[in-house]
Amino acid sequence: MADATGISAHAGGVKSQMNRQYRGIGGRFSPLLPLSDRRGSSYYDLIIKTFIIITLLATVLSFLSIFTTYLNLNHICRRVVREVELEGQVSDTVYDVFYKLKEQTGLSPEMTIEDVAYCDEQNQKIQLRDTFTVDMEYNHVFTIFRPSFAPPVQIIIPMKVRIAGMSEKYWKVPD
Repeated sequence: MADATGISAHAGGVKSQMNRQYRGIGGRFSPLLPLSDRRGSSYYDLIIKTFIIITLLATVLSFLSIFTTYLNLNHICRRVVREVELEGQVSDTVYDVFYKLKEQTGLSPEMTIEDVAYCDEQNQKIQLRDTFTVDMEYNHVFTIFRPSFAPPVQIIIPMKVRIAGMSEKYWKVPD
């Protein structure tokens, strides 16, 4: 009767011998390197994953500085345009607002006022409903990597904001 079944005491028979040749020291799914002690390997995985997540978060947060800079530049330009609209001229008050906003935001953009027809060239007065355009340009320096042994790796991102406005003040011009 024992000959009829042909199964060994392992209950695996020939199948057990066939699988045994493919198994390493640690079992069927053992690594290629002969590492028999795998205790603590999940800690290494957790440390590596945490390091990657922190690096990705720092990268995302550093990219947000680009958008914040652009929003600040846009805010400065809108405030200057509104001041020129209310004043009806490019006066010291406009430049005071511009310098105050530069100081508050920490940016130093270049401002130009274009496409304007002054009714009084000397005082730079803009007649009611005459349009003008304020351009602001700024080069944002984005630091990618700051090694301790070399200068930082940086990208210069040029930003430009162009906003049009219309004078809201009527000037009585002498003939």
